[in-house]
Order: sequence, then C-alpha cells, then structure tokens
Amino acid sequence: MLDDLNYKKILDQLFDGVYIVDKEKRIIYWNEGAKRISGFKSEEVIGRYCHDNILNHVDEYGINLCLNGCPLHQTLSDGSKLELNVYLQHKRGHRIPVKIRSFPVYEADEIVASVEVFTESFDHNKKPNAAFMMDSNILKEVLTDPLTNLPNRRMIDHYLNSKMEDYRALGIPFGIVMIDIDSFEEFNNTYGEDLCDQVIQMLGRTYSKAFRIADLVGRWREDEFIFVFTGIKSGALKMLAERIRMISENSSLRGETFKDIEVTVSVGATLVHQDDTALKMTTRCYERVKKSKAKGGNNITMK
Repeated sequence: MLDDLNYKKILDQLFDGVYIVDKEKRIIYWNEGAKRISGFKSEEVIGRYCHDNILNHVDEYGINLCLNGCPLHQTLSDGSKLELNVYLQHKRGHRIPVKIRSFPVYEADEIVASVEVFTESFDHNKKPNAAFMMDSNILKEVLTDPLTNLPNRRMIDHYLNSKMEDYRALGIPFGIVMIDIDSFEEFNNTYGEDLCDQVIQMLGRTYSKAFRIADLVGRWREDEFIFVFTGIKSGALKMLAERIRMISENSSLRGETFKDIEVTVSVGATLVHQDDTALKMTTRCYERVKKSKAKGGNNITMK
C-alpha cells in the first residue's frame, strides 16, 4: 500500500491532515498536513496504534472517541464513510477543532485499511479575535499579554466598555464567561513557575483555536481568562460555558520528561443586565467563579 512514492508526494502537498491505519489500527502513513496540524512528525507515529493517546479525539460533549465511537474502527468494521466535528489534541497539549472524514480502502472486496482526513475548523464569517485586529506594534505591545499573545486586561476592559456602550445605545446583548484554573497555587508549588507558564500558554492556544466564535478571548489575571460573546441568550451562554469547561478538562500539558499535567477550571458566566457597568459584570462573574470553586472546581455557575 502506498508503494508508489508519487502518491505520497501528492498527499504530502495537501493542506489537510491525512493518515492511514491497517486492519489492526496501526498507523502506516502520516502526511505533512497531519504534522502541521497536530505537531507530531511521521517518525513519532508510524507503527503506533491510533488509540495510543496520539490525537486523542473528543467530541463536543467530552466523550473520548478512541474509547467510545472511534470512526476509524467503525470504518474498518463495516466500510462506513463517516464525517464528524471533533477536537484533537496537539502534541503540545492544547485542543484544536477539526472536521474528520474516514473512509475504507479495499483490496479484492476486503477492507484492508482506513483513511482519516482532518481539517482545521474555521468560522469564516466571524471577525478575528481582537488580539489580531491591532496593526500598530506599539498598541499590540500595550494591549497584548506577552505570555499568551491574547488581549490583556487593559484591552479586555476597553472592549467591555465599548460593548456596554453598544448595549445602552443599540440594545445589543452580550455575555461573558470567566475561568480560573483549579489548584493553580498547588501547581506552582509542585511544578514551578516555568511549567505553570506552559499550562497557561497551552490553555491560551486551546481557547484561541477552539472558540473563534467568541468576539474576544483574553487573559484577565494570572490564571484567569475571559470570553466575550455578542447577541447571545442564557441557554447558549450556558452551553458555551460548559464547552469551555469540557475543553479545558480535556487539554493537558504533554511532556517527554514529565507526566502529562492535567487541568480543570472553575467557570462563571453572566449576561449583561440593564443597570450594569463593565466592572459590575466582571465582579459578578468572578463571584460565580468562586461559587464553582466552592463546589470543588471543574464546575460552571451562572446564578
């Protein structure tokens, strides 16, 4: 299979990730697109099994598809052609939303392999995160968090005040979600400041990749992030808050010299109120984060 190098050269030119597994679900091919999206080189994965915690797919409910509902397994079993939206885990630990497609390879009417193609999911109709809308290098330096390259608190405050003005003048509703990393002080004491910085960077990459629907994703304080969503209702905001919690729980800092560091977050969310200010909103949201922490963490609170 794939003995003709011309086919490999063609597949390596694709922007999409492509990999092939044999009947035992052993990876026998991994293209350059798969390396670009996932961070894993072909020599790191060829010969390993697709369930060896490599891409570690989860769906929007946090279900690990490698353990329950693997599309490659289904394709190998009955020849199904499947298409799913999932979150893969990058080599560095953060989550990336992708659309995956799997289809069988036949030889003499027998399924001998399965191919998975995965493409990064983008919302082309959504404006980019505010961090990337600043053309001036000076402005970017002042308004961007240097550790995560996301908007910093100054930028978030400015943006929330502008959203509040839009709400008062035009009645455009919006909501915010705040997260705080659980047990961050214990992380710092156990792993040290450098690894804690890597955890924050990993979550920043996850959020900027997985929540492009947000108007803004920024770093609020040391171990806190804020998301801003416009034109949203209570049910949708709660669903997004739960997705943020789930994606955080399914991200981890992967390391070759240490055990994977798993992370959970406490989440608070609120919609704008009639008599709100930006300060009132963020204060209320932070109180809800504290309620989530009081429940033991890895929780969301909206009331």
